[in-house]
Amino acid sequence: PIEAMNVVLLTIVLVIATFLWRGITTWQAVQKCLHCCGPLGLLTQWYTIMFIGIGVLVARTFYDIVVFEYWKYDFLIDGSIKSGYIDGMSDQEVEALHITPWLRVFSLMAPVFGFLSAFVVAEHVAAIVKASARDSMHKWERASPRLSRRPLLWSLDKETNMVLTVVAMPIVFILMAMRAEVRAWAVMTGSCWAPYVNGANTTLAKWEEVKTLELSVYTGDVEMCGFFVYITIFCFGRLCASYLRDAPKEYQFALKWAGLQGVYLYVIFGMLRSLGNVAAAIASVNPRYAYLSAVIQDKFLTEIGPIFTAATILCVYNMLIIGGMSDIKAKLGNVNMKFQGVRFLVLVAQVQLMALKGLTVGSKLYLAAEQLPPKYASTVHEWHLSTYRAQLMHAALLNYECFLVVLWQRCLWGSKVLYKVDARELPEEMLEESARGEADGDTLKQRLLPAVPQGRGCA
Repeated sequence: PIEAMNVVLLTIVLVIATFLWRGITTWQAVQKCLHCCGPLGLLTQWYTIMFIGIGVLVARTFYDIVVFEYWKYDFLIDGSIKSGYIDGMSDQEVEALHITPWLRVFSLMAPVFGFLSAFVVAEHVAAIVKASARDSMHKWERASPRLSRRPLLWSLDKETNMVLTVVAMPIVFILMAMRAEVRAWAVMTGSCWAPYVNGANTTLAKWEEVKTLELSVYTGDVEMCGFFVYITIFCFGRLCASYLRDAPKEYQFALKWAGLQGVYLYVIFGMLRSLGNVAAAIASVNPRYAYLSAVIQDKFLTEIGPIFTAATILCVYNMLIIGGMSDIKAKLGNVNMKFQGVRFLVLVAQVQLMALKGLTVGSKLYLAAEQLPPKYASTVHEWHLSTYRAQLMHAALLNYECFLVVLWQRCLWGSKVLYKVDARELPEEMLEESARGEADGDTLKQRLLPAVPQGRGCA
């Protein structure tokens, strides 16, 4: 569990460091230095560093699943805990931890879809970067033979950087969903207890402590799924605002800081909610901090719930209004369809687990369903969804749902579309250099042909 928690912290540090590096590389002087190093110009870009780092973690997680769940535990055929394996465990808990045959197959297939999603995201990002590089090279070749400075091929404009953030962030979601599923398997198969079986370490830990620690890591993984999607929503809002540069400055300022207040409020309280859930889960592991965990859950998270609901409604309303503006639709097409694709991951990360737990045996909904006529009550009695199985099903569903969202984005965010504010203009330094060398006084813009079609469909 400690190693698993370190992966979460490593992912957070990697994403933060990547975003800081992205800000630094927006300076032309830095990009010129990077492009002087040949292939390192591409390898040192923020998107390359992020995909190498997150890609290694995704590959390592999938490798562990193949080695342990697929190979060592023989696809979990005998993975359920047997009576007597853990001292003091009741038969009721053994039954609740049992992985049913259909859930076993369903959960084991999920990482495959998660791994495929990572490949689709990587291909999508590479296609957008290559399209931007081809456009820069084409304009450099068409500009003038007197241009001696080669273009900064791998340097992206502000808008394309934000588009890449929206397109690339699901790979972090995939990593967290896969690791959450591993934690659920560790508890339900009892593999997390293996270091304490027939050894001196048995006296150093209790099953409840080990299980609570594993499930706290599970909660951290699931909540981090939503946390990183909130970052994506923030970038999406800023991307929409950036396409209003032709408007007067006061209108740009008003939209950026007032018109997007619903989006900002939704992102801020969503992040606070995710961090609060992570803090409560970690605090619950140590008995000394059990009271702190209860305070976070009963006071902070309970009070923030209604505010977050209001922020959600305001965010959706904001995006409906902004998405109808002609300047934004001209560059992004159906803005609301793209926004809902991003927001869908947040919704399933927040609501899905609560809905599944509401259907578990012993829940209020289950007890109410037992009062139905006998012909319906028999179906209810055959329903064996425990809290543990609901958690495993949730983590597995996140992999499938992320795969669908990635395909959705691959179609909506075309890779042959230029997302720059003015996709036909040369970089500023090229315009200045060409202007010095042109004797006939003609401007470059009148001589250029569009390098990339301005469509909005699938690439």
